[in-house]
Amino acid sequence: MAPILEVKNLTKHFGKFQAVTGVSLTVEKGELTALIGPNGAGKTTFYNMLSGKFPPTSGKIFFEGRDITGAPPHKIARMGIGRSFQITNIFTSMTVMENILSALIAHHGAGTSFFAPARKNKKLLEEGSKILESLGLTPYADMPTTQLSYGDKRLVEIGIVLANSPRLVLLDEPTAGMTPEETERMIELIHHLADETDTTFFLTEHDMKVVFSVSKKIYVLHQGSLLAAGSPEEIQKNPEVRKAYLGGEIHA
Repeated sequence: MAPILEVKNLTKHFGKFQAVTGVSLTVEKGELTALIGPNGAGKTTFYNMLSGKFPPTSGKIFFEGRDITGAPPHKIARMGIGRSFQITNIFTSMTVMENILSALIAHHGAGTSFFAPARKNKKLLEEGSKILESLGLTPYADMPTTQLSYGDKRLVEIGIVLANSPRLVLLDEPTAGMTPEETERMIELIHHLADETDTTFFLTEHDMKVVFSVSKKIYVLHQGSLLAAGSPEEIQKNPEVRKAYLGGEIHA
């Protein structure tokens, strides 16, 4: 079976600056995979190319065997790749359920009259309720998102991503800014979603506890190039990775 994501010699230059250089990797369907690296390693640029925000300077990106190199973000999203961001990206003027319904309406092409008819659409409501239940957000369905904790806002954002029925989700720093308790909850959620859905998760994360808790395979970027790849155990023991992190930061 072909990998769900295959990247071949991906490179991105900004003028003379080489942000990402010749990176090749694969993500297998159903396998929790992480991309890590010190600050400035090129992780965000790499994700921006995968999600269509930046076209690569060279190289290829294949999703389920299909060449998606340089496709715009909306087309990549429709193909089945979702992305969460480092900064919470939700509609603050809406309730939790309205955020999910807005994504479902867009995904299903249910028109632009939005919430009055959407709240009468049994299928949309059932789908939205299932998403909230999977995230543990059912008690907050009718709460304005401005009243949520930061961690719950991040969960709403993931719900918006899931509402588009992605087969691959790029989680960009999913625990950034979270308390230890919120981080533990996010770890449990990622495990749950990976086990209970057909969605594959590919994350980048600074918190090594999160990385080593959820990942089956880890890729390490350093100065725009792929430094190492392997299991969590192999990455923890890799001397080049330890050197890149200046010793100690890679401990779970």
